Amino acid sequence: MEQAVDELDSVRQEYLALRERCQGALLATLEADQTPSASYAPLVWLNGQSYLFLSDLAGHTRNLKSCPSLGLMLIEGEDASANAFARRRITLQGEARMVERGDPSFAPVLAEFHRRFGQVMAVLESLPDFHLFRLQLQRGRYIRGFGQAFELSGEGLTQLVHINPANSA
Repeated sequence: MEQAVDELDSVRQEYLALRERCQGALLATLEADQTPSASYAPLVWLNGQSYLFLSDLAGHTRNLKSCPSLGLMLIEGEDASANAFARRRITLQGEARMVERGDPSFAPVLAEFHRRFGQVMAVLESLPDFHLFRLQLQRGRYIRGFGQAFELSGEGLTQLVHINPANSA
């Protein structure tokens, strides 16, 4: 039993490392007519919370302002995987909520964007059409490879449970 706990902790650490390494996410949002829309945006994690800094010029920003539901995918690079079918990836679902510039969490989160993305943030932060969104993620999955899928839950989505089709019958 202890070996299973140790192995699950190892998988959790691997999942968190991939989550931290991914500098952006593929986004799935809904347009006003309920048409799905795929896009990309840089992403940061701070204290177990995830954030996007988005421009009003982007369709996904308009989509999130009218319908805050979203899906995310964080995925390892193609060059890091020997098999395209088994790329490690994280899928997450939740809602995006705007964080006003006067909110106490705004400055620390923007500091993390600056640390992660460098000088471009000085320009982007000064633009009034950019908005910070905190993602309220409710569920997700970590796909480690063939037969290695894990449900994500709990505070900060750090609890993993192996999905085993043989046990679900």
